[in-house]
Amino acid sequence: MAFPALTRYLRVGLASAGLLGRNLIQVRGYRAVPLRCHGAYRLCGMQRAYLTQALALYAELHDGKPLDLPRRWLYRLAGERLGVVALDIEGRVVGAAFYGFTPRDLSEGRVHSSFSGVHPAHRGRGLATELRRSAILHFRDHGVRGYSARITADNIASLKPSLRLGFRIVERYHDAATGEQRFYLVCDFDDDYREAAAPDASLEPGP
Repeated sequence: MAFPALTRYLRVGLASAGLLGRNLIQVRGYRAVPLRCHGAYRLCGMQRAYLTQALALYAELHDGKPLDLPRRWLYRLAGERLGVVALDIEGRVVGAAFYGFTPRDLSEGRVHSSFSGVHPAHRGRGLATELRRSAILHFRDHGVRGYSARITADNIASLKPSLRLGFRIVERYHDAATGEQRFYLVCDFDDDYREAAAPDASLEPGP
């Protein structure tokens, strides 16, 4: 095997091990996301029994692209503490949200919101809000102050709703891997988060 390829595999392996170790250590004392109800829907932690459906929903909402392998293992091992699912009356996963801790999040007391989505047939019923509420109640109960997100600058469909919910842009940067301009945003549960729509916020980084 060529040295550059070996170096790349080692780098990916170390990053994957770091992701798993960092998150499993952080949530080792966490309880599972508690069960909540919203109309005919149930929201709870992403137990292994729901993982396959949650991953299928993720892929469906990402044009067939699956979640990366390290995170699939992470949610297999700690999904009920790091993920939330919404179940319909027949127990099928119709919404899911994935969270995790990056080194920056750990240093700042936040958790990273990497994905939150609802099946198109079940949108407009408040499930997206309830997924967020379940996560906020869960992580705040374990001492987390807020959450972070990274959104591509031209992804207005994700960016504007996030700003209305209270996310603040704190950094704009160039992603060398994709060539895209991206925003790093944060939302602190007690100071920033709002469920009602607010006027459009600025796309310029805050102080």
